[in-house]
Amino acid sequence: MNTFVQFVWILALYMLVSRVFGKIVQAGANSSKENERTVNGLEKNEDLAKEIRTQSESIIEVVKDAYCEAYIPKEKAYQVIDEDGTVHYFCSWDCRQKYIQAHEHIKAS
Repeated sequence: MNTFVQFVWILALYMLVSRVFGKIVQAGANSSKENERTVNGLEKNEDLAKEIRTQSESIIEVVKDAYCEAYIPKEKAYQVIDEDGTVHYFCSWDCRQKYIQAHEHIKAS
């Protein structure tokens, strides 16, 4: 009986050690997966940051038409420069001409 009791104790100790060791190994594996997710998350954040930078670089400057007060992209606007150097922007040639007629002191340029 003494041998039998020893065998049971050894078996119980083995099961306890293997269970604890298994949990330690499993926790290490989960930690590794979390680190991997963090790395992938950082990569995704870097991609998002690049996309935001690209979008901000492609923002179109908008100006207000001096005659009809419409907002238009600056690169597509017609413009007239006052004698004092003030730039006036227009959505169309017609708005530009009407503004010049209404303000005779402006020289078309």
